[in-house]
Amino acid sequence: MTFTSLFNLTKEKEHFHNASTLSSLDGIRQPHINIAIHQRMPSTGLKQSVDSFVNSSFTGFESTVKVNTEVGAQIEKMFVSKSVHPINELSALIEDMQLLIYQFAAICNAEYVRVHLKTVAKDACRKFHIDGYDLRLLCSYAGPGTEWTYNDNVNRKHLGLGENEQIIKDWSYINQLNSYDVAILKGELPHQRTGKGVVHRSPAIELTGARRLVLRIDI
Repeated sequence: MTFTSLFNLTKEKEHFHNASTLSSLDGIRQPHINIAIHQRMPSTGLKQSVDSFVNSSFTGFESTVKVNTEVGAQIEKMFVSKSVHPINELSALIEDMQLLIYQFAAICNAEYVRVHLKTVAKDACRKFHIDGYDLRLLCSYAGPGTEWTYNDNVNRKHLGLGENEQIIKDWSYINQLNSYDVAILKGELPHQRTGKGVVHRSPAIELTGARRLVLRIDI
């Protein structure tokens, strides 16, 4: 079951925000919201950019990006440093990453962000958890997206300690982002445990042969 089919549940599920546009992802700033999601379909150019190298030898990069007029050039430099060629085939992906960096930085009022782009073929973060960040943007350009669940579907006392079967009350209420969807997740800083961070995990893919391309932006 995906989150699309659950948007009409009762009002007790209103801690997530269905963002109709990228700019309305700023709904994550509302105190009662801990995940904001913008569903989107990729342009032909973006899909071609992703498909051109997702199965290549590229494994990923991470870097701090200064949010200025040169964001696109900074991203291109990261790809070049990993010997990803021809770079012109990635123009649509670079433009999309630039757009998401600008949008996330505006929501966070950040001058610098940390950008991670990596391919994933193994099971990572298999346990449901909360992030130790204030806010984090996630977008799976290829492969299945992040899984998340509702606040009242979680036994929070087992987070970080128990198995998923102890953490999750009802597996029919696990939701999953689609490829190219953009989500901003609210976490909990270690010294500020509020019990409001969204509980999520990476999808299990190792036995399926799937390969993910995941963008993560942190402040």
